[in-house]
Amino acid sequence: MAAPRSSSHRATRIRGARPAEPARVELAAPEDVADPARPRAVVDHGLERRAVLERIGRGDAFAREEHCDADPYLLRAARHHGEATERPCPLCHEELVHVTYVFGDELGPFSGRVKSSPELPVMAHEHGHFRVYVVEVCTGCAWNHLTMSYVLGDGVPRRPLRKPADLLD
Repeated sequence: MAAPRSSSHRATRIRGARPAEPARVELAAPEDVADPARPRAVVDHGLERRAVLERIGRGDAFAREEHCDADPYLLRAARHHGEATERPCPLCHEELVHVTYVFGDELGPFSGRVKSSPELPVMAHEHGHFRVYVVEVCTGCAWNHLTMSYVLGDGVPRRPLRKPADLLD
């Protein structure tokens, strides 16, 4: 014999009963931003990059393996969406490309996407706060290193974007 259902289970199945409303998320206070497209809270990883290259130059094989192991998705993004730079790869001397990712709660399901440099100022005026990460990648030897990260946005908090019905997971 099956165990009887609890009364709380029946209460949720009553016809005409409305489902509980989702909790409202309180938005943060607006931030005073003079120019939304101007980077702020910039973190430059140049010193870390230099230290890694110095370790590799001294013959540290582990450091080379650790930084020449670009994920296949990162290499694919570099090939198809990367922006060419004037800088050669420090290891194999091929041309480096920059891949730019954007992350933020306001971006909703679009957080973590690759964006081009011309798209960033447009996004900065459409969103209140998001972080940009720039990764340098060599498609030849799979060297990859986080170059810098910074914040863009107009400072006005917004609710996260909804997931479109046609977006596949």
